[in-house]
Amino acid sequence: PFKAAVTNVILSSPPRLPFFLESTDPIKVRKSYRTLSGISGKLFWWYALRKNGKFIRTFSEKNLVGDAANLGEEWTPNCLKAARLHGGRSRYSTFAFLAGTLQDGCAESLNKLKNESGAGVMIDFIRGGDKRRNRARSWFWTRKKTKADGDEGDGEDGAVDDVDAPVEDTIQQYVYNNGNRGKELYVGGRISLAWEDSGGYAKSVMELLCE
Repeated sequence: PFKAAVTNVILSSPPRLPFFLESTDPIKVRKSYRTLSGISGKLFWWYALRKNGKFIRTFSEKNLVGDAANLGEEWTPNCLKAARLHGGRSRYSTFAFLAGTLQDGCAESLNKLKNESGAGVMIDFIRGGDKRRNRARSWFWTRKKTKADGDEGDGEDGAVDDVDAPVEDTIQQYVYNNGNRGKELYVGGRISLAWEDSGGYAKSVMELLCE
């Protein structure tokens, strides 16, 4: 088998930095998954697949792509086919995702790359030209309460003055501080880059791999 030292890591359309650094409470994850595996999940799955996947199409257009036309005619049928695999049991993989199982934090892995970066391990990025933030959230997502939350709304109209709000670091800034920052390439699209701009995406991957 091929064995060699890792020199590059490519992150495609990476989420916000907290996804990489924060982990979910396993007790809450299990509770959410059990809830989704019950009647609530069955109702949600029925709603998502009804009317030939109308909800899937609408959700994808609003949250996954820069241009709805990029979905094409095969997107929704492919989603419906995957949703019905194994007698519909494939839905449990979606429920696991919604419950937060994938958000287990990557800080340890990123630090290992930093510690071993003397040989020049670089983290490259492929991003979509459409930089709108994806506002879709799990039903079970809850924002952590902080002391600052309790102080909000002290103004006359209850509005929060965010002029002094700290600017959130990005994953690019984080790996730069770790000494791992590589190249950043942009292709057409928003989040589902390999689908939206398959040619540009393949070209970018090859460019990074062949350096």
